[in-house]
Amino acid sequence: MKRVWLLILMMVYSLAASTVVKPHATIEVEGNVVEIVVKDNTLYVATDTGKLEIYDWKKRKLLDEIKFDTIHDFMGDEIAPKVFGVDIDRSGKRLLILVQDEGGERILYLKEGDKLKKILDKKAHISMREVRFIDDSHLLIATMSDELILYDINMKKESYRTKLSLSVFSDFQLNEDHTKVASSCESGIVYINDVKTGKLLHKFEGGNKDNVFKVDYKNEHVLACGQDRRAVVYKVPTAEMTIYETGFLVYAGALNDDASLSAFGINEKNDIGIFENATKKMKYRLVGQNSTLNTIVFISDKELISSSDDNKILIWRIP
Repeated sequence: MKRVWLLILMMVYSLAASTVVKPHATIEVEGNVVEIVVKDNTLYVATDTGKLEIYDWKKRKLLDEIKFDTIHDFMGDEIAPKVFGVDIDRSGKRLLILVQDEGGERILYLKEGDKLKKILDKKAHISMREVRFIDDSHLLIATMSDELILYDINMKKESYRTKLSLSVFSDFQLNEDHTKVASSCESGIVYINDVKTGKLLHKFEGGNKDNVFKVDYKNEHVLACGQDRRAVVYKVPTAEMTIYETGFLVYAGALNDDASLSAFGINEKNDIGIFENATKKMKYRLVGQNSTLNTIVFISDKELISSSDDNKILIWRIP
């Protein structure tokens, strides 16, 4: 009981000491945001209304949108498919788009220029949860059943398939050069795998005790955001950990480029705390997000973009 009160007092003091920041700007999209990805000045927004919307986030200007055909729900009614995710290759010229299909299946599209090509669908028998570019000819796929698959686009076949655990997959993130991937699942364990071979390199336990909603991987540090109201920063490969106790489930989080800062949801109001990992001190509290957080992106140490389960994307500038 003493420890609980001490943690509460520490959190209250941290909240009081931090600088409060309000949104610098807002982008409103059609439908609810599922995921955002940022490359340079371009913001890609996956929505639940069958659209991928593309913006110049600095000018807050809609550049393009990709609309997908309607599907049928279990009652036979027409509905807009949910766009589950998007990724951009290093050149910024090719997109991966993961979209809802009939009967709970998913379709993976590759968009290059004006051409939209279906790469994988239910015939592949892969329960795709997340997909990312590795290089020009390979994709890394995470399945619902916590498998990692390296897929060769040109050969149209799997290079390997490795099972991480018996738990349900939650999230993964590649490191900067796409040689390693950090992933987690409903058990709270964080796995680090070699992308080329699928070999397990590290397994981190003890930080999160329950489902991890989101992970980030920067500068040999992994941030794991959990259902147990904890955000945990692991140092790779030593497994040294910094544990942040919060007042609510931590649905989203991100590290800055050198992993000196962590940003994650801290309470039921969807406020975002920005913490110095070396001191555990909260420097800023970002207020104004009205729905459950789903993505946070560091643009720089002084600029962030966040989204939640509504139609508003917030742009933050730190003083």
